[in-house]
Amino acid sequence: MLHLPRNGRCSWLVAIAATLLMIVQARVLVAQDVLTGPTGFDPSTLPSAYLRGVTTDTTMRPHAVRVLGTQRDGEALRVRMIVLDSLGNLLPAGLMNLAITADVRCADAAPTRTMASSRFDVRQGARGTTIIVCDNSLLSGSTSREVVRSLRDVLPTFPARDSVGIVVFDHDVLELAPLGPTSSVADACVPEAVPEPDGLCASFAATLTGLAMAAEHDGPRTVVLVVASDDNASFSTTTEQIVRRARELDAVVHVLRLGTQSRAFPYRYIASATGGRLTTLPVESAGDVGAHIRELVLGSTSFLDVSFSLTGITSETCGASAWLMCNVEDLAAATPLRSDSISLQFVEQAYRTSPAIVATFADTTEVGLQNFYPLLASMAEELMSDSTLRVELIGHVSDDVTSNADVRARERAGYVRDFLKAYGVRNEQLSVRSDGSRRPLYYFQLDGTQRLMNNRVEARLLTPDAFPYTITVDQVETEAMAYDEVRRWEQRNFKAYFELVVANHAPVYRVKLWGYRTLDEARKGAASAKKQKAKSTIIE
Repeated sequence: MLHLPRNGRCSWLVAIAATLLMIVQARVLVAQDVLTGPTGFDPSTLPSAYLRGVTTDTTMRPHAVRVLGTQRDGEALRVRMIVLDSLGNLLPAGLMNLAITADVRCADAAPTRTMASSRFDVRQGARGTTIIVCDNSLLSGSTSREVVRSLRDVLPTFPARDSVGIVVFDHDVLELAPLGPTSSVADACVPEAVPEPDGLCASFAATLTGLAMAAEHDGPRTVVLVVASDDNASFSTTTEQIVRRARELDAVVHVLRLGTQSRAFPYRYIASATGGRLTTLPVESAGDVGAHIRELVLGSTSFLDVSFSLTGITSETCGASAWLMCNVEDLAAATPLRSDSISLQFVEQAYRTSPAIVATFADTTEVGLQNFYPLLASMAEELMSDSTLRVELIGHVSDDVTSNADVRARERAGYVRDFLKAYGVRNEQLSVRSDGSRRPLYYFQLDGTQRLMNNRVEARLLTPDAFPYTITVDQVETEAMAYDEVRRWEQRNFKAYFELVVANHAPVYRVKLWGYRTLDEARKGAASAKKQKAKSTIIE
């Protein structure tokens, strides 16, 4: 038998006790993170910034408010929202003494405050379907692997009755985890299976794909778009198409935007018009995406259904959009007022990526075009299905191409045209032009990705409803001169704008007239501009 000195024995016992305590705490941490959910589980007992469970503990106080989405209902606005305690538990409205109000702010007007009527809505028997669509394009960096890793960690906490599918996309879609039970999806959710970021970002088209995957299943349908860059490759998909399809399916689209490099307004419109919301997270918070998606999934079946009057609040009084601020005040305790806001859309919007990038090149050869065959094939199918559609292919080269830039850019556009013709597109549907090195996306190329984006071919869909034709009437050296020229043309009853281009390694500004539905209209506009002494009348 081993004999220890008294002090040694005490130290030994303390060490064992401390080790056991650490093991117990670790088990509690894992258990509480896994064994929480909207039904059938104990409430969370560890702090959480996101929804993790449902509790009936009336001693808990509101700690956070989330507005998950809105829906117009006549003169009322229905709002889905959740109120959480400091542990991440959802607090049912029937067990709280809450006053819920809303402030609607229209443009420059003072906010209008209204009281809410609410009820706690728990669709316990509903089997939800969630499709997670994650950006894996060149401009997204390595965020997609972090997102998939975070999903793998939280998928076991999703309701077992739900179905989940995960796809990653660039200009094509890869099904990483087929739609199925959360347990099997967690097993298939391997970060190492995510390809290296490559290609263009067709986020609009990928969202439509997510809706198509969800269409075959009943119950609440949710598509979560995780995106870190602008859509630059959806040839013909518009936000109007996405919203219309989502409404047909009674589906909600949420957008998680990583970083601030992408424009928020198209994604905000898609989310708010389908009953979802746009949330912007720092790029370094990609590891939190899983927890955030879990909150959206749990909130699709357990939420407060709040109704506010919208009498007098319309597009005429507020314009295209307004902001709604939901306020929650606990009347039973002196706790701070909790609030969250969301955008309201009053006008249908049809944002389109135009022109869309359909190919990039590492050099001046045709090598690399095969990477874009899926995108070009889809584009060809659409053109062949409607012979009235016309496409303009615009070639570009980077600024380091110092000789024959226009010729090389036109050759690139020709590579794309030749593929489309070989696929079966009629020659009269295709036109080619070159912009040389005058319109780089990145004036200072810092890496290979930016060089690829400068060495590109764009496709502009020429449809009458998009007013596709423009007339370049002048080119000036400064932005101030461009502003003055635009005002002059507007005073002459033309629609005008200016765009920045690069000529001889220096920025210049093109003054352009727009609003021409057809080539004949543009020719008439050019003739009229000549009478107004336009310096040029280049139709594009």
